[in-house]
Amino acid sequence: MKIGLLGGSFNPIHNGHIALANEAYNTLNLDKILFLPSGNHPLKRNDEILPFGIRFKLIEKVLDNYPDFEASNLDSQYEDLSYTDELIKRLKKQFPDDEFFFIVGTDIIKELPLWHNWHWLLNNVNIVVANRPDTNKTTWKNLDYLNKLNFIEMKPVDVSSSMIRDKIKRSDSISGLVPEEVEKEICRLYS
Repeated sequence: MKIGLLGGSFNPIHNGHIALANEAYNTLNLDKILFLPSGNHPLKRNDEILPFGIRFKLIEKVLDNYPDFEASNLDSQYEDLSYTDELIKRLKKQFPDDEFFFIVGTDIIKELPLWHNWHWLLNNVNIVVANRPDTNKTTWKNLDYLNKLNFIEMKPVDVSSSMIRDKIKRSDSISGLVPEEVEKEICRLYS
């Protein structure tokens, strides 16, 4: 099987995550996509992130409407930092015959060398970058690993988890930015 992997803090899940998953699923002809919320994100301050179980339940609730998307708690039981290469190794052990496509946005391209064991990742998983038409690619010209990345085109979706959290703090509406079935819960949890 061809399995897409969409990792991140999902703090909270939003419509951009769903749009990205749909685009990758259709463009790459994937069999399914696993949403993999990080247990202990190494590049984010964890005091700003809701507990794993709450984020996971929000994802599960949203994915009830998407039969080919599945929430995975594979990263939940690790108190140490959650490294993508370790996660991929666990997945390869669990599904040795499957091919994995790790789906990211263009914001990851320049920070990839900060990732734990990133050279191993480049050689052991298909890294798929959702390329937005408005991306300035000239900033990547000196990156020697671009040829290891697979690009798919995607319309820009102007939403981020930090934008949603900021809107909630200001008591602004987040309607249309998050899946409708979790909107009220997200407002309650982040206010």
